[in-house]
Amino acid sequence: MSALGPIELLFLLAALAVVPLGLALAVPSGEAPSRALTLARRLQPWAALLVVASFFVHRGPAAAVLVMPWLLVTLLVAAQGAGRFLGDAWRWAERAIDAGCLMLPIGAGWLLASRLGLTPLGFQEPIVLLTAVHFHYAAFAALLMVGLAGRAGGEGAPYRAIAAGAIVGPPMLAAGITLSPLLEAGAAVAIAVTLADLAVLMLVRIVPRQRGAARLLLGVSAVSLLVAMAAALAYGVREVTGVALISLAQMARIHGPLNGLGFALCGLLGWSLARRNLPPPAL
Repeated sequence: MSALGPIELLFLLAALAVVPLGLALAVPSGEAPSRALTLARRLQPWAALLVVASFFVHRGPAAAVLVMPWLLVTLLVAAQGAGRFLGDAWRWAERAIDAGCLMLPIGAGWLLASRLGLTPLGFQEPIVLLTAVHFHYAAFAALLMVGLAGRAGGEGAPYRAIAAGAIVGPPMLAAGITLSPLLEAGAAVAIAVTLADLAVLMLVRIVPRQRGAARLLLGVSAVSLLVAMAAALAYGVREVTGVALISLAQMARIHGPLNGLGFALCGLLGWSLARRNLPPPAL
């Protein structure tokens, strides 16, 4: 049986709260969800409970069977993203959300490998489960947040740069982890800068236009993201130059909770309370 450490708890937070909140926000008001997304929403609570159960059995076939429904849910979400990605006029906000949907099954695939006890590409735990966590937060949740910011704040040139960086960043990072430490470091820095820019955009253009709990939650989300990305950049400097600005243990204590609880959970709760599809401000 696996112990529920910080990484396991972060993944369970994604399955139980972050993903369902994201699925409720993935389709703009007035647009009907696809049949695939509707089915994904119906299956998600049961699949998430089975994921929880998978962490209380030993790694192997039984644990893998328990996470198969989650893989199915994420594939249905990806079908929603694929159906929209090239389906209408290009809007960066919608394409960011669609890209997040498309990347979600990658995280589920790494979860399956983790529960089977596999070492794909030679990677071992906790890297296998961390990769699953990464694609649920840095890909799915972050791209949803980018898209929601574009819906509410408009798509000027700074926003388009943020959206483009958020879309290409996770695949570049995955390629770098597999092929080149230099590409990995460059992609990690690019993602950190892109998401820090998103946090600034939220604080300047989105948060002041909200009221009450939505304003508080989106503000907490943006500030959490800034601090988390500062920690990521400090760790990136350590990896490239050898100058130890922050240790791996410190990075785990700061970056994970801020991303999971602060940025993703508070942010998606804030967007759930906010007025959706606000008219964009004058550019």
